[in-house]
Amino acid sequence: MRLAKLFMLTTFFCAVSLFSVGNADALDEWIFVDIEPYSNTKLVEHEWWTLNPGDSTLSRLPIDEVGEFDGPDGKVEFQIIDGAIVVFGTNAAKWPKAVEDIVVGGQAKFVYFFHATGWEQNGVPSYKFVMHYRTGKKEELGMISSFNSDDWCHDGNALEDDNSVWGWILKEGGPCGHAGLITTKWENPHPGDWIETIDIVSLELASVPIIPAITLGEATLAVDPAQKLAITWGSLKGPHRW
Repeated sequence: MRLAKLFMLTTFFCAVSLFSVGNADALDEWIFVDIEPYSNTKLVEHEWWTLNPGDSTLSRLPIDEVGEFDGPDGKVEFQIIDGAIVVFGTNAAKWPKAVEDIVVGGQAKFVYFFHATGWEQNGVPSYKFVMHYRTGKKEELGMISSFNSDDWCHDGNALEDDNSVWGWILKEGGPCGHAGLITTKWENPHPGDWIETIDIVSLELASVPIIPAITLGEATLAVDPAQKLAITWGSLKGPHRW
C-alpha cells in the first residue's frame, strides 16, 4: 500500500511539473478571440460598410485562415473569417453604437487589434476598446485617426503611435482601388488578471470602425493553475484508501 501511495504521489508531482511547463509554453502562443458570434458584416462580395452586394479590398484577406500580418514589433497572427464587427459612425448610422461582452476569458500580456475605419475623425478619439477583468477592473484604449487608427483607404498615411502599424495593405479592390488594416498592440497593465470580455464602443463621430480580428499575445485560456491542481489532486485521491 505504501508503494502504491508513493507511486500516486510521484505521478501527481510529475503531472504538476508537466502542467507548469505546458502553461509556460502556452504563454508564447497566439490565442484568437472568437469574434464570429458578434460579427455583423461580411467581407466577401459585400460592401462591409453597407452590407450591400459589391466589391471590397478586404475580400482579398485570407478568409477562413490564420494569416501573418505586420505588427509594431514583428509578425502577428490573426484568424480571419468572412465577417467583422462594425460600429456606428455618422457616415453609416445603421450600425450599433456598441458591440459588448465579446468573450475573452483568459490572461494575456498583450492584446492585438486588427482594425481601420471608413471615413475618419482627426484629433479626438472616435471609438474605443474597453477591457473588463474578472476582478471588476476595466481599462480603455481610445482610437484616434492618424494616431493609432485611420481610414482604410488612407493606407499610405503615417501613424504617430509606436504601437500601431499598417499590418496589411493591398493595391486592388473597391471602392478605392487600394486599402489596408492597422495592427495595434495594447500592453495589458494587469497581465495576471483575467480579461473576461471586451467592448467595442463608438463615440458617435464621423469614423465608422471595422474590426476583423483580435488576437491575444503571450496568453492562456487554460483553467487557473490552482483549480487545475485541485482537480488533479482530487482525481488522484479518488475513492482509493491507503
